[in-house]
Amino acid sequence: MRKVHKIIPALIFVAIGLIAVSPAQAISIMVHVPEKYTDVEAGERFYFEIEVKYPENPRRKDLQLNYTITDEGGKKIAQAKHLKAIETQASFMDYIVIPESVKGGLYIINVKITDYEGLDEEISASFHVVGAGNVQLKLYFFILLGVILLVGLLVVISIFVNRRKSAL
Repeated sequence: MRKVHKIIPALIFVAIGLIAVSPAQAISIMVHVPEKYTDVEAGERFYFEIEVKYPENPRRKDLQLNYTITDEGGKKIAQAKHLKAIETQASFMDYIVIPESVKGGLYIINVKITDYEGLDEEISASFHVVGAGNVQLKLYFFILLGVILLVGLLVVISIFVNRRKSAL
């Protein structure tokens, strides 16, 4: 009988331990920015690769992916949300559009992955925005337009001066 009294508290302790311990989630998430996209122009798509390894996941699971781009000061400039079905592992390319109003500099892509059961992981990577290429094209256009207007004005002045000389 004394052996039973010693075993019962041990069994209760083990049962409480099994109930109270939540299963560990061994998930590995990486975000990688391909070399071609480490410098991206404002107004263009910024591509990045996400690799998810979830070996403990026995079935297909929906993961919510929240992408946020912030500047060095932490100001949010763009965001997107996606839902992906993942089994044990997945690797995919995704993109987010950089607004045209963004100035050049260092920016950070934050990827937050959540599910409906308490998974909450966040990773980040950095990249550079080099400003909009359209700005330089617009500048060249206005310079060319200014030169054309100046040449046109000089031609009109030359014609006006030549008519006055011939009238005298």
